[in-house]
Amino acid sequence: MKLLMENWRGFLNEKLMLKPGPDGWDLYSELIAEAYLAAPAFEDRAVPAFEALIPFVEKMYKQIGSRVKVEPVDYHPYDVGLDVDVTGADRMRKSVEDTGVLQVSTADADHPVYDNETNMKFRAVHDYMTHIQPKKPAGFTSSKERGSIHQELRAYNIHAKTVPRAGIPALFTEVVGQVCTFYVTGKFAEQKVCFLDGFDYINVGVVDGYNIVNKQLVKK
Repeated sequence: MKLLMENWRGFLNEKLMLKPGPDGWDLYSELIAEAYLAAPAFEDRAVPAFEALIPFVEKMYKQIGSRVKVEPVDYHPYDVGLDVDVTGADRMRKSVEDTGVLQVSTADADHPVYDNETNMKFRAVHDYMTHIQPKKPAGFTSSKERGSIHQELRAYNIHAKTVPRAGIPALFTEVVGQVCTFYVTGKFAEQKVCFLDGFDYINVGVVDGYNIVNKQLVKK
């Protein structure tokens, strides 16, 4: 059964522009992480974009609740070690399929705009819509498996096609900013309300000051 997605953006022809490797997604994730860590924790100009996501999150959360039970937990339930031949997304999908329960972490949930409940709902919507629902769901793995960052960026692509247009810059910060910082540092950074300037929110991989040659970033 498909979720209703009234905000599907036919105009949004989002693409992943790079390929795995040190000058592809690895470099891109490093540039994103650097920008995210340097960005202020709060920017007034970004607040409307983050607020634009709230009605969408509430609506999608209700629809998801008719399909699975969402269980908030205070840990990261689908983490796997590098010695396990399964990804976190595989583990999530198998668990939901077997139990009908989607566990959602409330750890590291302090947010400048969203209260803890809204932040948990955002995570539930993101996980279900990107890692469970699609015919070809996006994966996610350990921070040490840097080559797999493109799977989380695929998740952003899937999610971005459903949200209000005004919320896309906020979604980029929430998803791309957070996951790239995690993949680079191995730690969850504080959640911020800011824009990551200099990055294309539609064609993921395009960065100001760089050309793309053979799906790799080359400094201008």
